[in-house]
Formats: sequence, C-alpha cells, structure tokens
Amino acid sequence: MSTLAKRILLSLLPAAAALAANTQISTDKPILNFRLPAFSPEGYRAWLVRGSEARYIGENQIDIKELTLSVFSGRADEKVDTLILSPAAVVHPADAVVTGPSRIRVINDQFEASGTEWHYAQKDKKVSIAKNVRVTFQAEFKDFLK
Repeated sequence: MSTLAKRILLSLLPAAAALAANTQISTDKPILNFRLPAFSPEGYRAWLVRGSEARYIGENQIDIKELTLSVFSGRADEKVDTLILSPAAVVHPADAVVTGPSRIRVINDQFEASGTEWHYAQKDKKVSIAKNVRVTFQAEFKDFLK
C-alpha cells in the first residue's frame, strides 16, 4: 500500500468512528421468532415474552403477534406459574407491562380465564380483563354454597 493511500485511510478513520457513534439502528421489518426474557433481582427468570413476530416501535414499546408470555415463580425452581396467550399485544419492557385489545387466554394450575381488552403488570403479577370475561376454576370449592 502506498504512503498516500495509508494517509487517506488514516484520515478517514476518525470520520467513520464519529459516524458510527451517532448511528441508530432502525428497521421497518419485523423481528421473527422474538424472545425477551426478564429476571428477578436475584437473577432468576421472572418472565419470558415470545412472539412469532415483533416490531420495535419505540424505546418502551414492542408490538407482538402471537404472544406467549410465560410468568415464572421468580425463584430457583424457575417454575412457570402462569401462561398468557394472545394473538396481538404491546409490551412495555421498562414498565414490565403487557397490554392488548384482542383476546387473551390466561392459564395456571387453579383457573383458566379469557376475554378482551386486557392488561398485565409483572410488578404485581396481576392480569386485568375488561370485556367478555370468562373464568373456569380448576380448584375444588368445598362447602362453597353453605
């Protein structure tokens, strides 16, 4: 390589580094087979968001198609406590919140619930369903009507 070529290359390096430092990645194409885990302060799995397709909308919004949200115990056993399924959802990772206008199906050992217009907050491990709610209990109610 000639001395002139070396000088030109060296003079372009600072400009390339400055350009790379200010570059933001954005895409109009979806992320396929999306996965986003979250962990407890102790380092155990808290939840795992999965979707067939995800679109990064902004710093705290990811739109998901075919959501499967696994909510874990947050302990060393990493047991799945609850499974949440929905054809479409919006994940707010910084707030640990998932919402959706369409159908939801919530499954755990004690019950199964479904409905529309829902909200899940990981902090409280609470699901709110606003419309068309249906709940089926798996637990036994002894002397419930007495």
